[in-house]
Amino acid sequence: MLIIIDMNMKHLSLSVFFLLAVCCVASAQINTTDVIINEPTGIPRANGGVIANYDKVIAADPKNSTAYFDRATAKMRARRYGDAIADFTVAILLKPDNDRMYFERGVAKRRLNLPAEAILDYDQAIQINPKYKLAYHDRADAKLELKEYKSAIEDFDQSVLLDSNYNNDYLSRARAKVMLGLSEDAIADYTKLIAHDPINAEAFVYRATEKGKLGNIAGQMADLDQAIMINPRYAPAYFERAQAKEKQGKYTDAIADMDKAIQVRPGDAKYYNIRGTYKIKTNQFNEAISDFTRSVELKPEVAEAYNCLGYAYYKLGINRDNFVDALTYYDLATALGKKDYKPIYEYREMAATAVTRFGGK
Repeated sequence: MLIIIDMNMKHLSLSVFFLLAVCCVASAQINTTDVIINEPTGIPRANGGVIANYDKVIAADPKNSTAYFDRATAKMRARRYGDAIADFTVAILLKPDNDRMYFERGVAKRRLNLPAEAILDYDQAIQINPKYKLAYHDRADAKLELKEYKSAIEDFDQSVLLDSNYNNDYLSRARAKVMLGLSEDAIADYTKLIAHDPINAEAFVYRATEKGKLGNIAGQMADLDQAIMINPRYAPAYFERAQAKEKQGKYTDAIADMDKAIQVRPGDAKYYNIRGTYKIKTNQFNEAISDFTRSVELKPEVAEAYNCLGYAYYKLGINRDNFVDALTYYDLATALGKKDYKPIYEYREMAATAVTRFGGK
């Protein structure tokens, strides 16, 4: 006899719980190892005992498809995705007409970065159940990973038809449209998402980016201001607003926004690099060098930061050491992958000429 006690059943009275426990002990036909406790989801470290109990159920009844499915689900919570796929596969062999089993196996395959294989499972789930909304959505997401944008949009369309209140459909479909250069269509999706979720700062930032591409600067700035009003600690909003201000030649304002972005996210190397480029445009060369240096400290493998350091030292150009430093950083940028970047050669040559002018090689 198998008794399953679900710890999510908060309404289960203590008297009933103890009655079940007493019955387990009193009955000679029930072994205490037959009690399976389905622990609440979201606790991956607590599934070992649950999995072990399913092992016993399967050993006693090797054709129990539900037990294989449930054990696979427990393994998913434990992040044992390969083992979960094996169990889902057995469950499918035992019950091949179950759409949920194919869907969950597809989810497991995506966790292992196997989007093409996941799509095959989503195909099967949809063939069994043509109204399986989540299967369309997840298949579309897998297609996004494979850069199959047009096909992904078709799946998101179907998902929206089945349920128009799932915000992730609009967000992900807009991403696909952005990749195809369909800014106006992407804006329409972000607008629908905002209608459903008017305090979604991320959606305002994404919509602002597309408005900027279309030259709608006023609309872009309004969306970025709104995003910051919703969430004053959302660093990407400050970053995007800084980018927009820089394009308008408002370098001081752009630097102020990057200051705020860095306050929120002080470990982002890219932010220091961007702020440094703005400081060069305002002739703050020493301050720019400090930002580029911090960027290199945080992410030493990125060639662009060394290139910017070389340029900053070249522009500073007070003494011979500045030009020597410029040469050093240009060479580091070249070694890290900027080999075909023409400005490096141009400015490196000028820096080398300056070193010679000051005396020395």
